[in-house]
Amino acid sequence: MTKEQALRRAALVFALLGLGVLAIVGRLVQLQILEHEEWLALARAIQEDVVEIPQRRGTIYDRNGLPLACDVPGYCIALDNYHMTKPELLVPLLEEVLGLSQEEAEAKVYRESYFTWLARRVGREIGEELRTRAEELGIEGLLFFDSWVRAYPQGRLAPEVLGVVGVDGQGLAGLELAYEERLQGTPARYRVLRGRDGRVYDLWVEDPGRPGQDLTITLDAGFQRVCEEKIAWGVGKFDAGRGFALVMDPRTGAVLALAQAPRYDPEDPDPNLLHPWAVTHVFEPGSTFKALVGLAALDQGVVAPTTMLSGDSPYIVGRTRIRNAMGRSHGTITFRVAIARSVNTALIQVARRLGVERLYEYLVRMGFGRPTGIELPAEADGILHPPEEWTDLDLAVASFGQGVAVTGLQLGAAFSALANDGLLSQPHLVPPAPEPVVQVAAPEACVTMRKLLRFTVVAPGGTCPAAEVPGFGIAAKSGTAQKAIPGEGYSDEVVVGALAAMFPWRAPEYLILVVYDDLPAKWWDPYEQRVVYQWGGSTAGPTVAAIVQGLEAEGLISPYPREMTELERSG
Repeated sequence: MTKEQALRRAALVFALLGLGVLAIVGRLVQLQILEHEEWLALARAIQEDVVEIPQRRGTIYDRNGLPLACDVPGYCIALDNYHMTKPELLVPLLEEVLGLSQEEAEAKVYRESYFTWLARRVGREIGEELRTRAEELGIEGLLFFDSWVRAYPQGRLAPEVLGVVGVDGQGLAGLELAYEERLQGTPARYRVLRGRDGRVYDLWVEDPGRPGQDLTITLDAGFQRVCEEKIAWGVGKFDAGRGFALVMDPRTGAVLALAQAPRYDPEDPDPNLLHPWAVTHVFEPGSTFKALVGLAALDQGVVAPTTMLSGDSPYIVGRTRIRNAMGRSHGTITFRVAIARSVNTALIQVARRLGVERLYEYLVRMGFGRPTGIELPAEADGILHPPEEWTDLDLAVASFGQGVAVTGLQLGAAFSALANDGLLSQPHLVPPAPEPVVQVAAPEACVTMRKLLRFTVVAPGGTCPAAEVPGFGIAAKSGTAQKAIPGEGYSDEVVVGALAAMFPWRAPEYLILVVYDDLPAKWWDPYEQRVVYQWGGSTAGPTVAAIVQGLEAEGLISPYPREMTELERSG
């Protein structure tokens, strides 16, 4: 080989080596610079897991600063399936400590995965018991993450108002859902480092997260507890399908208690019971409406307490014969007596004096036909048809609460306006109180109507004597509404029984509304050997009295010692 050939061969070898080096450098540049993020993400996906754990959720306090719902330390528990040991011992341990079924435990333990959640947001005691017993049995592979568990220091009060929290720490209903962004905060992020074989080698907090903000609401734990106890008693005693009790401060619109029965039971959860039906469902208000129709008539000057009306039954509108309760005729009576005895035929005459346009205007001012704006999900609008759709019959039956549909909260707000000298305040659960909505009627008309409602409690023949509690000066209006069954008309078997009460009647500080749904209209008394009819005054009335007595017994309210007025003496 000549010298020249040797040099050419050497140059070729060096060129090839150079090209190889350039290819390697190029590939390194591609991997380390151009595709760095892509390969880093892939490596992390293989070697690292990111686990998010909800941070401490904000506490919900009642108006006195008592915690109603708060987070306490707990655990989220997971399993490294590839590196666990003794699965035959782990399955029964999970059944016993975590309450899993055998099928659930086996599915989690024998799952082909690097990571399986066993339980989310469990109490510290349960987590520590599982850790200790697993160590005693020589079981490996359990992972414990510090977390939080929702607790209820006052007991499970007002679940339909507060709502519930899911396993991932998110609000699912009620205020927990409505104020999710405020209460939740941001989750803590844990990073799990694995070796090539999948074994967990390290676990650390990448981001501690941010706790949620607290929320103070207008509910009073003492008021709520009494109302829950008494409404449950009433549903059982009167065999109602369901019932609710609402307590408001009529001066501000603050909701102090909202209780219902049956109640949501976390041990046997029924999602339908998480909806406060006083907010989300409508009903015909029956004769409670007479107080509001009467208020409009007093405000317009078309009646006075001494105005004479016919209480005869029936009253004929077109071809429809409208009767009083039990078909009773009352003869010629005053407006005051018509309200006290809840005489349908007399109130029809009052409504006709008002006319459709004026009555509709007052009902709109009182808040019917639209949501109140309460801070709870799924509030219903109610049903109030526009005046051009009303007939003479619609006007007549509206005078005693048929043909319109309201929510319990709308009805409570309207009676609160009557109690508050005509000023309608927006019902609310979260302070501060919104600005008053509207002046429904003149203060003088409201005072007169409150006197008439006091008369219904103390007068002979009044419909609300069962609501009386001496010393509190209760004014009230009852209602017993036939229940409309879709496609079938009005039922003869069940009714809606209600009573709205305020006290003290001169300047009310509290408004209580009790409503029973699917209330048996009558029942056979084997001792008396007769049919007994159930009315709003005889069912919701004693429930209101029981609530007032319960609040007094708990020291939450006190009687108002004042001399009886001429109205009360004459009653």
